[in-house]
Amino acid sequence: MKKLFFLAVIFCLSNVLFAQGLKFVETSYEFYHIQEMGGTVECQFLFTNISSNDIIIKSVKSSACPCLSFTWKQDQIAPNGKGTITVSVDPRNRKGMFAYPLTVVVLENQKEVSYELMVKGYIVPKPQTKDEEYSMMEGHLRYIVNQKKYLMHREQVITDTFKFYNVWDSVMTFESGALPPSMKVLYITPSLKPKGEGIVVFTFDAKAKNDWGFVMDKLMVKTNDSERPEKTFYIIAEIYDNFKAWTPEQIKNAPHIFAEKTEYNFGRDTTGKIFTYTFIIKNTGKSKLLIHKVKTTCGCTTLQQVKTEIEPGESVPVQVDFRSGGKSGHQERNVDIISNDPDQPKLSLFIKGDLIEVHP
Repeated sequence: MKKLFFLAVIFCLSNVLFAQGLKFVETSYEFYHIQEMGGTVECQFLFTNISSNDIIIKSVKSSACPCLSFTWKQDQIAPNGKGTITVSVDPRNRKGMFAYPLTVVVLENQKEVSYELMVKGYIVPKPQTKDEEYSMMEGHLRYIVNQKKYLMHREQVITDTFKFYNVWDSVMTFESGALPPSMKVLYITPSLKPKGEGIVVFTFDAKAKNDWGFVMDKLMVKTNDSERPEKTFYIIAEIYDNFKAWTPEQIKNAPHIFAEKTEYNFGRDTTGKIFTYTFIIKNTGKSKLLIHKVKTTCGCTTLQQVKTEIEPGESVPVQVDFRSGGKSGHQERNVDIISNDPDQPKLSLFIKGDLIEVHP
């Protein structure tokens, strides 16, 4: 029995090997570094027809990138005949590492057979101009970015840098403006000649901010720019408890917030009404759930006072009112509840629908 099984395996393998009519010298090609502006590059995959039948290449295709194109011999390839498939890569408007698979479909003994190839490499982007690098502009000052976003815990202090570029034909001077308690400027470039680059280094202290969830502060910089002398940088953060400092016992006995329903759709209705829905939230954990903050995305959305402490197993109502006056079309408003649930520190409740105006 074992001998018969062994012979069957050998027979199957021989059939598989026989079915492979094309033998490629290499099935992967590495371009290494390609310059984005250096024009189209090419490589060739060499193969031999090792079958006893003529073979025709029907197609070479890839859905990986429209930058690929292919050429190959259209005639029949006789047994022991050789051929090439040329792959072209256009690097324009692309950058970074790539690995593009492609499929060669051939007709062998009146059956379609596919072969998988690969081209790889790294596209070196064209050097940016200063205007491209500093793509944002306020007055005569350009920025790479004018806002920073962070996910933070309450005890965290972040140090970061904004970079800027003077496109004015005069020397521009800089000094820090009024700052909120959560921010400090550690350094600011005092002055920049035309085409000069400068920085402002700052810290953002989540504990000093003394808030929860989504927050935003402004870093104001005073200049002598003839256009918009006061420059504004934005610091945006989401602040939660420092759950990484919790002990395994605290995590095991943590509170958990749960909503029976997180979305209410009032459907299609006329504008000017007040739409009300009461969500139910529950503490399914083992310790007290602390509601740090409840925030709505619009002044048109309000809710009744929510309990700040919810015992294990306790459920509480959250009534949300959406005032639709002056609004039309699709509407979606949310209420964010920030708590001490380590698995879901922010629970979002949504009220939405479509409003139509009724004219007398």
